[in-house]
Amino acid sequence: MTTPATLGLSDAEAAARLHEHGPNKLPEARPPSLPLRVVRQLADPLSILLLIAGGVTLLVLNEVPEGAAIVAILIVNVVIGVTQEVKAEQAVRSLGSLTAPMAKVRRDGTVRRIEAAGVVPGDVVEVAAGDRVPADARVIEASSLAVNESMLTGESRSANKRAGGAVEGPLGDRDGSLFSGTLVVHGSGLAVVERTGSGTEMGRIASALHTRVKGPLEVELAQVSKRIGVLAVAAGVIMVVLGLARGGIAWIDLVLAGVALAIAAVPESMAAAVTTALALGSQRMAKLGVIVRKLSAIQALGATTVIASDKTGTLTTGRLTVTDHVELPGENLWRAAARANDARDEVGDAVDVALLAAAARHGVVPDEPRLATRPFDADTRSMAALTRDAATGRPVLTVKGAPEAVLARCAPGEAGRRLEEAVSGLAREGLRVLAVAEKDTDDLDAGDLRPVGLLGLSDEVRASARDAIADCRRGGIRVMMVTGDHADTARAVAVDVGIDPDPVVTGTELADEGGERDRRLCEAGVLARVDPKTKLDLVRALRADGQVVAMTGDGVNDAPALRNADVGIALAGDEGTDVAREAAAVVVTNGELGTIVTGVREGRRLHHNVSSMIGYLLAGNLAEIFLVLVGLFAWPDLVIPLLPVQLLWINLVLDGIPAIALGVDRAPGDPLEARPSRGGLLTGGVLAGIAVRALIVGLLAFAAVEVARSLGWSEEQVRTQAVLTLVFARLTLAYVVRARRRTFESGWWRGRAIMIAVLGTLALQCVVTLVPPLGALLALAPVPPLGWAMAVAAALLTPFLIDLVRVLPWVKRVSG
Repeated sequence: MTTPATLGLSDAEAAARLHEHGPNKLPEARPPSLPLRVVRQLADPLSILLLIAGGVTLLVLNEVPEGAAIVAILIVNVVIGVTQEVKAEQAVRSLGSLTAPMAKVRRDGTVRRIEAAGVVPGDVVEVAAGDRVPADARVIEASSLAVNESMLTGESRSANKRAGGAVEGPLGDRDGSLFSGTLVVHGSGLAVVERTGSGTEMGRIASALHTRVKGPLEVELAQVSKRIGVLAVAAGVIMVVLGLARGGIAWIDLVLAGVALAIAAVPESMAAAVTTALALGSQRMAKLGVIVRKLSAIQALGATTVIASDKTGTLTTGRLTVTDHVELPGENLWRAAARANDARDEVGDAVDVALLAAAARHGVVPDEPRLATRPFDADTRSMAALTRDAATGRPVLTVKGAPEAVLARCAPGEAGRRLEEAVSGLAREGLRVLAVAEKDTDDLDAGDLRPVGLLGLSDEVRASARDAIADCRRGGIRVMMVTGDHADTARAVAVDVGIDPDPVVTGTELADEGGERDRRLCEAGVLARVDPKTKLDLVRALRADGQVVAMTGDGVNDAPALRNADVGIALAGDEGTDVAREAAAVVVTNGELGTIVTGVREGRRLHHNVSSMIGYLLAGNLAEIFLVLVGLFAWPDLVIPLLPVQLLWINLVLDGIPAIALGVDRAPGDPLEARPSRGGLLTGGVLAGIAVRALIVGLLAFAAVEVARSLGWSEEQVRTQAVLTLVFARLTLAYVVRARRRTFESGWWRGRAIMIAVLGTLALQCVVTLVPPLGALLALAPVPPLGWAMAVAAALLTPFLIDLVRVLPWVKRVSG
């Protein structure tokens, strides 16, 4: 019942208090200062290697050009690293604002859903199971209210709440208080806000929230970087050892070249470039309605093989309307529907809002005092309310919920049997069916209820659902429906949207399956009448079967399944709970399956881009290692095949802009058709493909150098030819790795970012080669037209030869 104390603040008063107290936000960690960012970049092992190499070259060996080049490249790498770090943080921060927690407050007597940051002291807030408490508050109404406060107290048991008490001192009067950030796990209540922002209990320990755990993708990238680092150092050591064994080379030159080769072999900016690509991709996905809360989830989203989808709100619109009903003689179904109802002012659960609207159409409004309530519970599949009958003044218990659950509490008789027979007919029409029963009592647990009737709610199928399921089928993704509705209702909707419903399995059937339970879960086309445990068991069974599972959900009971799925997808909006959103890795703003499929498509595109970037960097760097180590013995007249400054130059121009362009690229073709491998970024097949590409580029460069030597070119011209050939061939390698099947497939030229990167790098290489003062810095010399022709030929032959090798049967087997 609404009283003056529960009407809430006026808009004007709320605005004034917001100005006085500030936003209801926890203190945010200050971003690192620029000097600290620079120090962190310099603390990277590879940067330390560059520092040591530059210092030794300048101070010990007194090689000014090489030393200056190393220092310059170090500075460029630090600038790029800091810039990408800032951009990635800004992108992630902007995504966080899209998933800001919400709160239901009463303003001027009406219920409104606002961002929790707008809550002020004195606000009256409504909380229910699944909500995160927006601020420290004093409970003024409580109905079976229980809150998980483990994040503050460390206690795993939920705390029951009662009206009264005060928020004061450490944790205040816990029985009558709610604390910011804690989770409501049961019941509902009203509370008056006492403290917000940094003044809350959570505000006092906010610094603990700023720690961040690395995601799986970051961990994998770190492992890849370590392996590359070991390979690079090994290559440098091998070069020194082989050079000493060959003889004729000064040890100082060998050490310099070995260090340069080790540095050139490592793509220093790989981790930052990948993170930036994922962050920018996440921003693009957010504009499409898919908000990625954890960047590492993009990889799993792209690899999804099974989508376990809710029915309501995902395959259907979620806008429920009562379109059919069965009312027993002598009963008032609409009055009962208004009694067992938590919606107010069209705010609340979609079912309650629909029932309230139907009751209003029949002239019934909820004006009877409520004595007690028991919110909907997934175990009992029902909710109960005690109200005082307006005519008699006696307490009345009203229960609504799943027909089998409600009718099981009714007294045996013809009325109950009649309703049981009517349930199937309504369900076969695709309607969601609820039963309602009453009894004159003040006992919420009373049995022998009196059946009142059935309510059939229609939920229109989303227009995009059929196309989305067809897209999933084309992309090798199985869609299964998981719903709490009646089996006949679920089957009718599944057939309508294009899901193969067979077999339809219910939670009741699975209870008796024993060892066959996991098999039946994996085979089901539709799971009906499921409880939270069955959802969790489904996720575990599918993952054990080798599937990559995306699970959708919006309720507090969905949280365990969302957290355990490869990709938990929470549905935003009034129906979505804070618990579900925080358990999920992805939030879909409109809840449509089509939007989820868009997210999968973008996830696959980003996964392809990251794989392309890594493949491009590793293949090119391995080609350099191959050319230098082979040339060390094949060309004794050159002493060292490529000078340290030349290796560092190649690393600078080829590992920067082209790699970043691959990260933001939109390769031709539908990414949904490109199914990523399940073994991670560097499977055996991927490594084999990288080795083949590196060998082809290395051999082309070797051939060009052999031709130049045979024509009697000078040392400087031969090395210049090696640099030109490597640069030209590696740039076309960017087009090879971005292609899904063949390099020059339809639309290959449409990538604006990669085109600009390739042409810009080519132009830069031409300038430093043709302008004598710049060429002198890199020990480059003008080459005859034949040299340019050979470089262009290598660029054209690289994709041709790689595409030729791709079709060989043994290569197909190795690359999987």
